[in-house]
Amino acid sequence: MYNDYWMIDNGFIKREQFGDLRDLIARRHWENATVTITPGEMVQMAYRRMKLYDISQIPVLEDGQLVGILDESDLLTALIEDKDAFNREVRSVMTQNVETVDLKTPIEALPAIFQNGKVVVVTEKGKFMGLITKIDLIHYLRQKAGQ
Repeated sequence: MYNDYWMIDNGFIKREQFGDLRDLIARRHWENATVTITPGEMVQMAYRRMKLYDISQIPVLEDGQLVGILDESDLLTALIEDKDAFNREVRSVMTQNVETVDLKTPIEALPAIFQNGKVVVVTEKGKFMGLITKIDLIHYLRQKAGQ
């Protein structure tokens, strides 16, 4: 059985297009499709969600607002420094100073963000919209090329 995301990714379901970075976000937050965690949840839970959904990073939201991001590097650093890190709250290991881009940012600006080892965090007037990964950009460019 195929899920809707597979169907979207493979062109069987067409999504609304906006002409901005929202078109590149695979799991749109305003559609409740983004896997998230709260800062008060345990690192173990973040790891489980990342593993279950096969994601490398997870946005940290509190009361609907982006307060950080937790990625594989954050987890590795925490676990190497503290064998009990899985029992700590996400807020203690997440990256808090998250660089964001407005949804009107040109696509040409994204590779520079990726080269710094980051994921693109898209916002609109400070509101979290979703993440764009390298593979999301590649997929978008492939579709635009008609491949």
